Amino acid sequence: MQSRRWVSLTLVMVTALPWSLSLGVMGLWLIAEPHTGTLARPGIGGSAGVAALCGAQIVFLMCIADRVFPRAHRLISRTLEGILAMIFLGSAGVLAGAWAIEWWA
Repeated sequence: MQSRRWVSLTLVMVTALPWSLSLGVMGLWLIAEPHTGTLARPGIGGSAGVAALCGAQIVFLMCIADRVFPRAHRLISRTLEGILAMIFLGSAGVLAGAWAIEWWA
């Protein structure tokens, strides 16, 4: 039974780590690099970058950190995950609003 737990933990970590890293790199690229076209519009590139960075942190916390450190204080971990989720949803809302304004213009 214990070996099954380690196998499933390893499989989750092997798939979640590249997912989190790719979201983080994409978020940094969206924020740091100058873009042309739709990404250059105000509110679109930065909001997409912040959403990708928060998504990377949420994936890492929920798929890796919560499993590697199961005895972590639940209030602290859930509060951090909730704050990141609110930032993610807020930046996704700004992104959707900026995209809608761009589409209607």
